[in-house]
Amino acid sequence: MYRDTNMAFSTVLPDPSNKRTYWGAADTSGDAGPGFASVKLTSDQKIMMSRTNSQRVISRAAAGQKWNIDIGYHPMTRAEFNPVYTFLLQQRGPLTPFFVELPQYSSSQNALFNTDTNESGDATYNTNTFATVGAQAAGSTSVLLTQPTDWKLKNAAGADIADDTEEPFNIPAVGDVCTFNDNTNTNHKKVYMVTYVETYYRYNTIPQNTDTPSNDVRVIRVGISPSLSKSVAADKTATFKGVQFKVILPSAVREYSLGTDNLYKFNLKLEEYL
Repeated sequence: MYRDTNMAFSTVLPDPSNKRTYWGAADTSGDAGPGFASVKLTSDQKIMMSRTNSQRVISRAAAGQKWNIDIGYHPMTRAEFNPVYTFLLQQRGPLTPFFVELPQYSSSQNALFNTDTNESGDATYNTNTFATVGAQAAGSTSVLLTQPTDWKLKNAAGADIADDTEEPFNIPAVGDVCTFNDNTNTNHKKVYMVTYVETYYRYNTIPQNTDTPSNDVRVIRVGISPSLSKSVAADKTATFKGVQFKVILPSAVREYSLGTDNLYKFNLKLEEYL
């Protein structure tokens, strides 16, 4: 008798893209969770602010930032409801963190950025392989990233950009989100939102490399919010596609309502786990 002893329980909230089998593993043959009827994302950061008698403002950040996520579901059948509800019960409220993938951040808004390859058409050099240029310090509001040597800035038609007269389309878009894969700090699962993207031709405060100017073209400075909660070592991957938020249920109380139409009504509140 064959028995799979290498199975790992699914750690992603079931949805149409993340299926869960009856034995608890993540597998494409499993049951899909329902899609979201609504998603509310809140940037939760405590800021202390006071005014002097002269009306000058004094403010400071009193705590770190976290994302709060409210998910609404359409009324569900029992078959749609069970994968989600049983998954959440297994997490035991705030005791066990898990991941959730929000549909609006599953891919970049720049289509060319999602499919970009190097000059030879090698998909292993797509834009999800951006890596940090040197160590990025905790508290930084931007990060320096670079691509492999064959990568070049492209316009909407996919042609190379050679000056500041064209807009690049194979870079992250403002409003995308990203995470870092740092094996020196595996607990760093914080999600950051892109606030701007600076290239060699635009704004141009990118530090100059000492070898050849062409290498500067492959470096981008990405503004992020919030600031880095932890430092990121050099040459670590920044991921902008399929980003998952690491979250917990703030309460162990889980309830639903069942209507006379035999449909389940259920909403979900989540908080980012740091």
